[in-house]
Amino acid sequence: MGNNMITTIILAILASNGFFALLQFLITRWDTRKNFKGKLELLEKDGLRTQLLLLILMQPEEQTEILKIAEHYFVKLKGNWYMTGLFSKWCDAHGLEPDWFKKN
Repeated sequence: MGNNMITTIILAILASNGFFALLQFLITRWDTRKNFKGKLELLEKDGLRTQLLLLILMQPEEQTEILKIAEHYFVKLKGNWYMTGLFSKWCDAHGLEPDWFKKN
């Protein structure tokens, strides 16, 4: 074997290992990014739930703001948990039936 052929084989092996290392890095990065995005969405949902709860309890007359936050929470973020019942009671108390809100 010539010097050029040995160099070519070594470069091919290194390139192959480098490619798989890069592929592994990209897959790991994608998983981390996906996990990070999920955590951000959860934080946004938690924050909106808290804002909605505070507005309902402290300023129940602020219908426009409560409805705006609630629509974002229930529709866009698909929030639910314990706020569905509380929001439903608030709507009943204020004679409201938002078309986007589905009571359980």
